[in-house]
Amino acid sequence: MVVPMEYQVVLLIHILAGAAWVGGAIVIEATVFAARQLRSPEVVDRVLQSFRWADTWLAIGAPLLVIVTGVAMVALGRGWTFEQVWILGSIGLVVAYEMIALTVGGRIYRRIEVARAEGTLASPQHDVTIRQLGRLGVILLAILIGVTGLMVFKPM
Repeated sequence: MVVPMEYQVVLLIHILAGAAWVGGAIVIEATVFAARQLRSPEVVDRVLQSFRWADTWLAIGAPLLVIVTGVAMVALGRGWTFEQVWILGSIGLVVAYEMIALTVGGRIYRRIEVARAEGTLASPQHDVTIRQLGRLGVILLAILIGVTGLMVFKPM
């Protein structure tokens, strides 16, 4: 069966965006975890600042690109429909990811910015915030694993 070039291009973009999203999230989470092990709030803060652009892209841009290209692939008619459980599950998990990242993540990042501005990076409260950021990262990675699993194990 010949696959139209438009579908192949959209699929390529979909896969690349998904790989950037998952791979980038793993790299950021691992790097922040490693920085936390140094027990230096300043090092953790420098790591977080260095990932600011990438984290924004990975939390907002890549998932949106995955959604847009996923919808486009269904629209291009390769046998996928929005009634299929794996597609609905994937969309639901991506929406959950976005909601959690933007709401909970946004609050955590605002607390980090306040601590940076007030010079309280070494405070016990800031340490709690950084631990919360780590737990958030684990939750978001679990959601990404779920989305990836649905993509890999979908019915053919």
